Amino acid sequence: MNLKQRLYRLISPNFRTRVHIEAPTINNAKLTYIVNVKLTRRRAIVFVCGWFAAGWLASSAVADDKPAAGAGEPPALVETQHKVTLGGHPLEYRAIAETIGLTDQKGEPTASVFTVAYLAEPAGERRPVAFVFNGGPGAASVFLHLGALGPRILDTPASGAVPSPPVKLSDNPSTWLTFTDLVFVDPVGTGFSRGKGKEDNPDKPFWNVQGDVNSLGAMVRRWLTRHQRWSSPVYLVGESYGGLRAAAMARSLPRDVGVAVSGLVLVSPALDMAILHPDISNTMAPAFRLPSFAATAAALAGRPAGPEIAGEAERFALSDYPAGLAALKGVPAPGDPFIARIAQLIGLREEVVRRARGRVSGYLFARELRRAQGEVLSLYDGTVTRSGGSDQSNDNAGDAVLDASVAAYTAAFQAYAADALGYRTEQPYRVLPREVSREWNWDAAREGGGGLGLALSSLENSLLAHPETRLLVVNGRYDLVTPYLSSRWLIDQLSVPANVRAGIRLRVYEGGHMMYMRPASRAAFAADAAELFAPENGAPAKSPATGSPAAP
Repeated sequence: MNLKQRLYRLISPNFRTRVHIEAPTINNAKLTYIVNVKLTRRRAIVFVCGWFAAGWLASSAVADDKPAAGAGEPPALVETQHKVTLGGHPLEYRAIAETIGLTDQKGEPTASVFTVAYLAEPAGERRPVAFVFNGGPGAASVFLHLGALGPRILDTPASGAVPSPPVKLSDNPSTWLTFTDLVFVDPVGTGFSRGKGKEDNPDKPFWNVQGDVNSLGAMVRRWLTRHQRWSSPVYLVGESYGGLRAAAMARSLPRDVGVAVSGLVLVSPALDMAILHPDISNTMAPAFRLPSFAATAAALAGRPAGPEIAGEAERFALSDYPAGLAALKGVPAPGDPFIARIAQLIGLREEVVRRARGRVSGYLFARELRRAQGEVLSLYDGTVTRSGGSDQSNDNAGDAVLDASVAAYTAAFQAYAADALGYRTEQPYRVLPREVSREWNWDAAREGGGGLGLALSSLENSLLAHPETRLLVVNGRYDLVTPYLSSRWLIDQLSVPANVRAGIRLRVYEGGHMMYMRPASRAAFAADAAELFAPENGAPAKSPATGSPAAP
């Protein structure tokens, strides 16, 4: 959008905005303009002329053209008004992009957390508000923001593959804004969120399980206070590591902050770190992958991954397979029937499975299934492939979904923030900075009673203390990172009463880790989420047994 277009947008009669604009410093006095009016053309023209005049006077008063100290700081708050038409019905909403300051016990600044909130109009005191996190650790919330829940969405094909540049945003017919207000949160070190302490790397004190949970709890409290939403039902939505984060916060928010959690939505959740990084004694972790491998192989072979394939794979994975692994001694001999059964189920050559001693990792499966076709599968959606190098041992081209999506979502958000949200800063929006996960301290993730770990023990305690808490857990069928069977099995380990367990909703959709990148799965996901939120909006909740047809 050029300058002429922006000025026309500003002086058009239907545009309203509230924005903090910081001008250069004059004699150490920072000029701040705050606008919070519905502009007429005449007022807008006067405002624009005054703005430019002030800028000209400021530039005349400064001896050189260097940016003022602190000019790189992002705006504190920018609010804009929007309208979208969904199913023939208009939905008006406010978008608030802002930073939430955090302090230590002495009141010294420790961090600035960037959030984007969407609040439907007219506002209601009892309208729920959902705080949304992605995972990583080290991922900004843009994946769920522009990929699934927000009012604007990244255009993706039916296959869920990442679109080629230039990326395009469009109205989201499956936005959750129809049944809840939304607050997308970027943890410290991601997005525009930054540490403010005196350490060499002020972000690093937040790169641990407990520090992350504590900082986000403080952010939730401050957001509810700032926007006067303490009477609203609070929901938590977390993807991948964000699932662990949301589960832990469901326990810590009532106890440490005084915020009751009405419900949780866990998307491809990482509920047990031992499954992601198993040792030799862990026979369940490789078992959980088998149904996803089988479904992926069937899909790429052009066969529908129906209930028969899924049922056979799940039964084998939870019965004969762990027992067979435990009984193996060394590398099995060629022709071993146990190895042959695994190979037949997941579509790999017996020799490959034999060398792996039946423990087929996601990485090995992704490299071997389509080796003859010269293709490498994405771990984040096994049905999405890319061309492989001639020497696959030195193939470092990256994941066809994850790596491509980082660039796509970065470009999409940078343009969206400036053009639609009016939020402009020269700071980079960090979608997935790798140093966060490399330097993350995982120790607290293993804490929790009964050997459950932090996430599962927090979920169990939350459901026991507040049995009315609603829980929806969703996975993609072709996710090779956090396979759907692991979510189902782990939830089964919770020691909760039968009536509480009956209210837990488990769903599997077509797609991978980010199954919402497939428009059909995004719509099914939104429909299931709307049922979860239904009691807050005066509608009766449906029985989980009559949920989405996408459930296995």
